[in-house]
Amino acid sequence: MHRGVVAALLGLAVAVSAGCAPSRAPAAGSTISAAVPSVTPSPTPSPTPTPKPSRVPTAPKTVRVPPKAPEATPTYRSLEKTYLVRNKIYSTGQVPAVPCELPQIALTTRREVQLYASAVLGCLQRAWKPVVERSDVVFSSANVYAVNAGSKTRCGILTKEVGGFYCSAGSGIYLDWRQFVEEDAYDRVWAGVYLQFTMAHEFGHHVQELVGISSYFEDRWDRTTGAAQLEQMRRHELQASCFASAFIGANQQTLHLYDEDRLQDYEDAAYSGDDDPPAVKPEHGSRKSSTAWAEAAFKAKSPSACNTWSVPPSKVT
Repeated sequence: MHRGVVAALLGLAVAVSAGCAPSRAPAAGSTISAAVPSVTPSPTPSPTPTPKPSRVPTAPKTVRVPPKAPEATPTYRSLEKTYLVRNKIYSTGQVPAVPCELPQIALTTRREVQLYASAVLGCLQRAWKPVVERSDVVFSSANVYAVNAGSKTRCGILTKEVGGFYCSAGSGIYLDWRQFVEEDAYDRVWAGVYLQFTMAHEFGHHVQELVGISSYFEDRWDRTTGAAQLEQMRRHELQASCFASAFIGANQQTLHLYDEDRLQDYEDAAYSGDDDPPAVKPEHGSRKSSTAWAEAAFKAKSPSACNTWSVPPSKVT
């Protein structure tokens, strides 16, 4: 992996699971818990390859197997709007700044990638826990696993093409650790910042899962096809990246993103889009849309800037 080159992780990184379907969101008015969902063998899109990093980073990718959508009754549609458009997460205030003790290590081995990713995850858990709980939702932790490409996970095989993803079964973030290893010392700084953003993005999918967004997105995705389906995917992916930027904006100091070079490394990762090389399916958002949502969230430091479900299609290209 070369500097400025992203490993396009995550995967269709939705609270999506590579081969796992998120649990159904509870009825309105009830507390949402992060129950481990079951896998529903239904027709699904083939895994979207994650190209090897190129000059400009692209958003992480994930593989997903959506559940069979329920009948879209008027009552269900009302719940769908409640959880997607009017979710309580949007009115919970800013993500707090929390202490982040990141290890001063070079990302050269699997163990080092695991240690660094685990430290970032700890920061994410502490920051998002009060926000999720202000949404009247029970918070549950996620886990991160730095594994080899080809490893079995609770959501299928992590292939070299996929690179990494969030799996709702067990709330696991799986990373191909080699995607974050750099030989050059200067590039290792970039790799660390990219790993921070990747973790924040994948944890954004965990937040979506906890507050019920993912379940209703999955159902909407399953009811659509073609361009309409890709639009729903972009809304979900752009929101996960937006949540990531809200966290990073609130924790800019503790993540050491205050000098020009490191801040530029963050922007390289956060602003990249499907129109950056290598060209991929337009499912994560263009550079223009990715930049707009990331800038708004970084400044607001709040999920209030991330309601991708209420805007016209022109805002999620």
